[in-house]
Amino acid sequence: MENVTYKEYSEEENRIYNEAITKILEGLKNGLNFSDACNMADVKEKGLKGFIEDDVLKIVIAEMHYVQGSSLKEIADKLSISVGDLNKANSEMLEDISMMTTNIFNPNIQIGNA
Repeated sequence: MENVTYKEYSEEENRIYNEAITKILEGLKNGLNFSDACNMADVKEKGLKGFIEDDVLKIVIAEMHYVQGSSLKEIADKLSISVGDLNKANSEMLEDISMMTTNIFNPNIQIGNA
């Protein structure tokens, strides 16, 4: 698995993040594909925008795949993205969960920026 780095965001970045996630998810609920929904969020900083888009995919996978039982292929078709992109986001999400769980049960392990 790739080496994942976590960043601590400022209050302003957190505000932008939350607003963008809300706009994108609303766009998806209203039938937009992933690209069009992401374009609704006006995020200037590339790194933050990528982080937001990755998180939206993880949220959608969690809801549609793990809660509702849709296949990754069905989700990819609905969002007009590749199954490969969803598989990558799913793997990253499972890695995030694994690292968080490890941290909960072994608080001496440092995750993220020191």
